[in-house]
Amino acid sequence: MDAKDLPDFVVSTSTMPGVGDAEVTDDERATARIICHGLFGSLAGYKGFPETGLSDEPAIPAKVGSFRIFEYGMPASQQPYKVDGDTLTRARLSALYTQDRAGQLRGKHSMVVAVSSTISAASNKVALDDKPMCENERIVLYVSGGGFVMSDSPQSKWMYIRLSQELGMRAFVPRYHVAPRYVYPRPLHDVYTAYQHLVSRGFRPQDILMIGASAGANICLSVLQLLGAEGKLSSVAGCVICEPCLDLTMSHASWQSNQDVCVLPYVPSTDPGSFSRIYLGPINDDDDDVEGNADIAEVLRRPLISPMFADVTVLPPMQIQVGEDDVLRDETKAFAARIPTAELITYAGINHYTLFRGRTQLDRLYGNARKFADKVFGGN
Repeated sequence: MDAKDLPDFVVSTSTMPGVGDAEVTDDERATARIICHGLFGSLAGYKGFPETGLSDEPAIPAKVGSFRIFEYGMPASQQPYKVDGDTLTRARLSALYTQDRAGQLRGKHSMVVAVSSTISAASNKVALDDKPMCENERIVLYVSGGGFVMSDSPQSKWMYIRLSQELGMRAFVPRYHVAPRYVYPRPLHDVYTAYQHLVSRGFRPQDILMIGASAGANICLSVLQLLGAEGKLSSVAGCVICEPCLDLTMSHASWQSNQDVCVLPYVPSTDPGSFSRIYLGPINDDDDDVEGNADIAEVLRRPLISPMFADVTVLPPMQIQVGEDDVLRDETKAFAARIPTAELITYAGINHYTLFRGRTQLDRLYGNARKFADKVFGGN
């Protein structure tokens, strides 16, 4: 199938992440691959998607659930980042920290998501507030994917509400800033700030379940490294990463072997139009940190950029989910092998698009996440 043979690509329920009222068809799977390979074949000259406005939000029936969007900033009690200057780029993170404390930098729009049963048991105002509704309330901190160039799409609200319903918890979803306008480490800073915001509002670290998908999983693991460097080894109860983007050098074999079955195109990290380079930002030999290192591959191996190379001893209990047809399969398995206690779940015939599509697959994905949540929270 090529572009001239594409069927009408109607936005059905299977293309709304998290709805799951339909299965993914072969035509839809093939069409998605062709569209994504064409759209993301190279991002050279890419200026970014338009900022999502409130008018683009989907109309979600009140009987299903709701969400509230707001802005937040770094808590006044926040301490400076305690990380190694060379490996974890202290200078750039500290600069962001200084701007935020001075009131010059605000968090991105974020949202609290709740299902209808939660809203009915409390009130719309209470259920959609960013404070705990009760003592020791558990909450999901969900970091969405998007190749570092998108952090949220309007239709993803369905997925957040389904996630809240399946896990029986409210969800806090930061809309982090994205490339190419905002490059590393700004997205990392935004999610780090989101975590600190939850804690400042009264949520205990041991009551937070962090979940990240694709590029969002990368950012989750980087935030956990920062918290680990601060000595906060029990920073969250656990972490679920789905189809994680772990190694921005893109050097694992499945990037090549799964090209014919996955939606993500292979664009080498040496190409300025690759996701890796877009996220990293321009290379400038005059700077002292990331931008001053002309060896791109070495820069991309830094653990806050590619968590594949992180110190895994600082990470919490972890569940890892990936499809066997995903180009990220091999790096995911290699990362899981470094963590003997991690739970690795793979799905035959599933790629980067279909992991979050279709009733059968969503039941499996959310079911496994729910079992993990029950385990780390003690089944209560």
